[in-house]
Amino acid sequence: MPRNRDMGYGLRSGHDVPVQGAGMRAMVVFCIGAQAHALPVGDVHECIPAPALSAFALDLPHLPGWFWLGNARVPVIDLAVLMGGRPPAVLHAADLLYRPLLLCRDVGGRWVALLVDRVMDVMEVRADAIRPAGIDRMAGGCIVGEIDRGGEPPAFVMEMDGVLRQGERLRLAQLMAREEQRAALWTANGARDV
Repeated sequence: MPRNRDMGYGLRSGHDVPVQGAGMRAMVVFCIGAQAHALPVGDVHECIPAPALSAFALDLPHLPGWFWLGNARVPVIDLAVLMGGRPPAVLHAADLLYRPLLLCRDVGGRWVALLVDRVMDVMEVRADAIRPAGIDRMAGGCIVGEIDRGGEPPAFVMEMDGVLRQGERLRLAQLMAREEQRAALWTANGARDV
């Protein structure tokens, strides 16, 4: 995985991830506001620029929209709003211009994209260097620890099964199924909607 600071576009997990030594974990470090967070590399498929988003039929402040990835609709979750770090606001294309997406799969294997403010780095840390977080487990328990980054503030370690709890995954799957049904009403002869 290339070390692409500040934007992080093109970061991919999988076969191009550096081999980790015993007890080492590779983490994608990103910012939500001024606070650094990290997800295990295995949870992040790729870091991509935010494409144009289609709006959901329902107004949900932490879901600014969805986009096509092949034949799949991918919902976008604004982590800053979900975690209470930023008040809900309507996002326009210009708001997404410099905010990357972390393309992930939820615990059920469905695509989901996490909108973050900035991707900073991919770093390897010793598994024993991830210590219990010095804060309450916020955002529904998705903060599972923190990484000491030397003279910089720590990065709070997140896990995907905490970002979306089971009930939220089910509601998101139902919302995406409704989008499919709605599109089917407007689609003639199997043509895909845009």
